[in-house]
Amino acid sequence: MFATHIIFTLSLAALVAAGTPLLAQEQAAGRELAQQAFANIAGSDRGWIDQGGFANFGSDVFAAMDYDGDNKLSLSEFMVFDTGMRGIAEDAGRLESHDTAMRVVFAFWDRDGDGLVSKSEHTRSLSYDFQRADINDDARLEMEEFTNGFTVMVALRAAINPAPIEPIE
Repeated sequence: MFATHIIFTLSLAALVAAGTPLLAQEQAAGRELAQQAFANIAGSDRGWIDQGGFANFGSDVFAAMDYDGDNKLSLSEFMVFDTGMRGIAEDAGRLESHDTAMRVVFAFWDRDGDGLVSKSEHTRSLSYDFQRADINDDARLEMEEFTNGFTVMVALRAAINPAPIEPIE
């Protein structure tokens, strides 16, 4: 399982290392990273993933992030784990925004506010994230639902390519 995540992380890094993209290419690279993440989740070959496959993937990612093996993620462990979006953010000059988005996701997942995300907090947060992304309530996520609705993907895309704020008249 750990080897799968090393391959996953390296494949995400390879996509980022392919060159310094322009804004449209940055958006495409971010989308491609999300699609690559989806493809690494068990069952995605059917065109969708269920909550079990999503939970197993989340458990494997948690283990890869938990560098000290204490079944808790510190903010440092969370920030060091790179989904591949960090390089895109850096190329876009939005690294500070990327890091802020990661801190916000961490804060949401740290449900008891103790500065650590426990294994159970992570599992519960991913369950809520799955339900939030499942727009048609069919208990599975198609690629579009995953790429457009998974909390981490939404937060990082908004940080790297923020929507313009229209003035209120």
